Amino acid sequence: MDNAIWKLNNSEHAIYTEDPEVMRKIRRSRPDFIEMATYEKDGVIYARQYRIDSKRKRSARHLLGVNVQKT
Repeated sequence: MDNAIWKLNNSEHAIYTEDPEVMRKIRRSRPDFIEMATYEKDGVIYARQYRIDSKRKRSARHLLGVNVQKT
C-alpha cells in the first residue's frame, strides 16, 4: 500500500493513502482529518487524500508509518 505525508503550508499537511484499513481508522476515529480528494478506478475508490493540522502530523506519521516528504 502507498502512503504519503507532505506539507501544504505552515499550518497544514496533506496525507495520501491507498490502505483500506487506514481509511477505515480515519473515518472511525479521526473526524479532524478533512477529506480533500478521492481517487477512483472503474468506479471503485482506491485511495483518499486528507488535509490535517500540523499539530496532528505526529499522529498521521504513526498511523501511516511514513515520514513527511521533503519538497
